[in-house]
Amino acid sequence: MSDDALRRRIEHAFSGVPRPEKERIAYARGAWETPELVRDFGGRHWKDVPIEKVRDHAAHLPLFSPEALAYYLPAYLNAALVDLDVRDFLLSALTISNEAQPDLRAFFLRRFDRLSPLQKDAIRMFLIRMRDAEASPIAKRHWSQALETYWDVPAE
Repeated sequence: MSDDALRRRIEHAFSGVPRPEKERIAYARGAWETPELVRDFGGRHWKDVPIEKVRDHAAHLPLFSPEALAYYLPAYLNAALVDLDVRDFLLSALTISNEAQPDLRAFFLRRFDRLSPLQKDAIRMFLIRMRDAEASPIAKRHWSQALETYWDVPAE
């Protein structure tokens, strides 16, 4: 699948997600990064968030509220197609890092189980695209791990 086809698939899958109110952007209101996260994303359509802002907040995806995560995730997916820093952080966010830790798994599931089958399929296709584009066997394995731990179930 080409990057353009993947972008269209992502846009279609997330097109019906409502934009969260500014006060509903952050999950962790007390985190020191929250004011900047709200400033840089709040009130913007996900397509209008500059890639530089996505990069600035590449590690802050877990700070989004569940509704903001569903809304702004397409900005991260699209940025990761061209930005290696965003790609690395996004891979981490889309992987259940330690299945043996029930709290980590539960946090991951609370955030991503609410996505629709169409949205999950778009993420699965993104992960497959990233895996298949990698030359390094180690990097391929990391992308495969994300698929295997959660995403490798096609949409119904």
